[in-house]
Amino acid sequence: MPLYFSEHEVVLPGQLLSDDGRRSGEGTYVADGKVYAAQVGLATIRNNRICVIAFKGAYRPQVGDEVIGVISDVKPNGFDVVLGKHLTGVIRIPDRRKVQNLGLRVGDVISARVKESSLRGIILEHTRKMRRFDKGLLISIHPAKIPRLIGRRGSMINMIKRMTGCRIVVGRNGLIVISGPSPAQEFAAVTAIKEVEKEAHTQGLTERISKLIDSILKGGVG
Repeated sequence: MPLYFSEHEVVLPGQLLSDDGRRSGEGTYVADGKVYAAQVGLATIRNNRICVIAFKGAYRPQVGDEVIGVISDVKPNGFDVVLGKHLTGVIRIPDRRKVQNLGLRVGDVISARVKESSLRGIILEHTRKMRRFDKGLLISIHPAKIPRLIGRRGSMINMIKRMTGCRIVVGRNGLIVISGPSPAQEFAAVTAIKEVEKEAHTQGLTERISKLIDSILKGGVG
């Protein structure tokens, strides 16, 4: 069935998004078998579900989300991880020797996937995909703007990576790690990301971000 919106289009409450009610996701509702926007935000597709990401509001973890956090406590059976404002996750590791072997300390920045999110708390996966960042900049933007930063099929974030030469890891919770060949290139990436956050709702953003990065790297902005 057709969709009545384009990826990352700004939609309004009550706007028709799809004729297939089975695809209703976060920020939408179903009426007469059709999907409508329940709030103002950016329309997108997540796991084949239609979602509307609000411009404002707290991050709500979903199973499978990749998040970035800071180790806040080391315990015999795992770690506490700060994921943002008033949001903490835990990594549970029954084997105490594995906890010691990981060598994680308070203040370390890591990325991991959400294993469980419920009233009992947020549980992060302890797998080989979990990683610690040894260098780079840690910045944050509003979690609701992450889909726009990523762009359709990764178009926006890949452009920023390519133009700045930086390695950028984006957490769904709004925390981002940037590591580049030089401070100037890292500055260009940070500036571009912050501009996306500020102008996420506007048209022609990709072209403006491209010109902004080019200007910074050529010494036009600083």
